Amino acid sequence: MIETKTTDELVAGIAARATAHLANPPRGHDLVINFASPRELIDTFDTTVGLAFAEAASAEHDDAVLAAVDLVIKHSMHTSHPRFVNQNFAGPDPISVVGDWLGSALNTTGATFEVAPVFTLMESAVLHKLGRFAGYVEAGSNPIPSLPPGMFCPGGSVGTLFALQLARHRHQPDIAQRGSNGDRLAIFVSEAGHYAATKSAALLGIGSDHVVKVDADYEGCIDPAALTAAIDAAISAGAIPLAVIGTAGTTVTSAFDDLDAVADVCEQHGVWLHVDGCYGGSALFSAAHAHRLAGVERSDSFVWNLHKMMGMTQQCTALLVKRPEQLAACFAGHADYLFQPDKQFAEYDSGDRTFQCARRIDVLKLWLAWKAHGDVGFAARIDHAMAMADYTRQHIAESDGAFVPVVSGSFTNVVFAWVPPELRPLGSIDNLGDGVRNRLHGLPPKIKAQMQSHGTGMIGFQPIHGINTFRMICMSTTLQPDDIDALLDAIDRYGNAVS
Repeated sequence: MIETKTTDELVAGIAARATAHLANPPRGHDLVINFASPRELIDTFDTTVGLAFAEAASAEHDDAVLAAVDLVIKHSMHTSHPRFVNQNFAGPDPISVVGDWLGSALNTTGATFEVAPVFTLMESAVLHKLGRFAGYVEAGSNPIPSLPPGMFCPGGSVGTLFALQLARHRHQPDIAQRGSNGDRLAIFVSEAGHYAATKSAALLGIGSDHVVKVDADYEGCIDPAALTAAIDAAISAGAIPLAVIGTAGTTVTSAFDDLDAVADVCEQHGVWLHVDGCYGGSALFSAAHAHRLAGVERSDSFVWNLHKMMGMTQQCTALLVKRPEQLAACFAGHADYLFQPDKQFAEYDSGDRTFQCARRIDVLKLWLAWKAHGDVGFAARIDHAMAMADYTRQHIAESDGAFVPVVSGSFTNVVFAWVPPELRPLGSIDNLGDGVRNRLHGLPPKIKAQMQSHGTGMIGFQPIHGINTFRMICMSTTLQPDDIDALLDAIDRYGNAVS
């Protein structure tokens, strides 16, 4: 047995600190982040064990390691703080966190039934349930099938990559053995869609130049007529339409494409329809908001990030596939040392139905949280997020011109600009002179820098219709109206200071 310096006390000390942070995360007037520059962080950690490693790294004392853990917690972004509205994710569900710990403690892989018997069945059950919500699975079907309707994968971009490879395999079934037959393929996505389309096209050898960005409306929804025109133009230019990526919840404005209209276009041209529901897919949990994904049941594949709106720890992504028998045909490598067809319950092995071999047990945290909260609890997360977004929109409407919406929006993201007092009322965003537009464009980075430096909140900004605008992402279950008031008040206060 190899002796290590790791002690029970050190493990217990780290676990106690993680548990304390989980049980009592920062909130209210607590800082969202104790901000420090890279140089300051390096110097601070040098007081304990240092961030870097010496050429010959010696074992550090337990007390020094624990002091470093304290610094890690102190200077990390506190995503559990309700005033962290910066990203399309927020603080984790505590059950998800401990589920992740348990999965890590058991330390197995999801590749085969023999090393993950419980988790293999869990994955099948969860994918079946998600498939029911998406309309991929019929009621009354086997709730734990040996061939589930999809797979878990490491993030939405990889899910889209896998989906496009499935589309390519359908187009050319021998591509895995013979390579590309030289067809010039085209992929279509909204101009507001995710950049995973171009990254996937580059990795697959299709080429990012062959990703067609289709016109979207002012809110960010794809224009079905423009999609039809783009496909026709590609065909006329000698390309073969491979896939259309519909978006259910764009990253910035949380816009939903009309999936039924997109499906009509895809069916007309025989094109694979992949739905990027990484963000907005969880609207399916809410009876009040599931209508936003009407038509998703007509798609061929659907990627869904549960680590976004549902609070699962990073990462927890499901790729649903309407015809899961395609997975093995597309990805199987038939490694006979691992996937022996004559061993017990080989039909449950999932590893040869995906590109990955070793795979984290991402399902456990989701399974535990779903069992603990139920469908009703999951729906409540979505409904709360919507209530907070609606409250934000109301606050902005009643702000006497201090804030103006840049897009109206109707889901969880609220996109708006702060207006200096001397420019109020601003009038239409589309009719601003260059001087006013440039001034508004320059304010959000300065305001955010102040908020970040003081640690009072974290909110993102990005250019929309030519102006840097704030994006309030209402997702955290702990976000309340007084947090929204405090964030908007801080923006107004810092705006007046820097403008």
